[in-house]
Amino acid sequence: MATTAVEAIDHFINARGFREGETFSFASLQIRYPHHDELRAVLKQMGEDGVIEDASEGFYKMTMAGYVKYFGAPPSEDDTIKAIMTEIGTRGIKAGKSFIWAPVQESLTLKRFRDGDLKPALEKIFTNRWLENASMPGFYRLTDAGFTALNTGNAG
Repeated sequence: MATTAVEAIDHFINARGFREGETFSFASLQIRYPHHDELRAVLKQMGEDGVIEDASEGFYKMTMAGYVKYFGAPPSEDDTIKAIMTEIGTRGIKAGKSFIWAPVQESLTLKRFRDGDLKPALEKIFTNRWLENASMPGFYRLTDAGFTALNTGNAG
């Protein structure tokens, strides 16, 4: 268990990777730190610092300033494209081969990418014709162009 309210909140936010606009409850913090008055004082200060804002009774919302404080700038579209293509490349997928998207998406989510990051990047990857839909829902196929982009370092 955390030794201070600041430590408890920092650990909670870092472990969950909250993005701008995402909310968390006071109750979820109470489990991690038993001194509720200290939690409230730290949350109040975080609100004054612009890190979080009140969302509704007992809930707080991460601001962009808060996200940047904890995690740095959000990934750009190019960073996201590069991460997607790198993830595909590390799985050893060859041109013309189909793969299921869910494990790739899960791996990227663990690296703090969100659906809001992945969808526009995937659209650009499809526009570049690096991937195409496979015959089954949830599967994609790496194209020759995508394989070339991976191998020449131009994927991203």
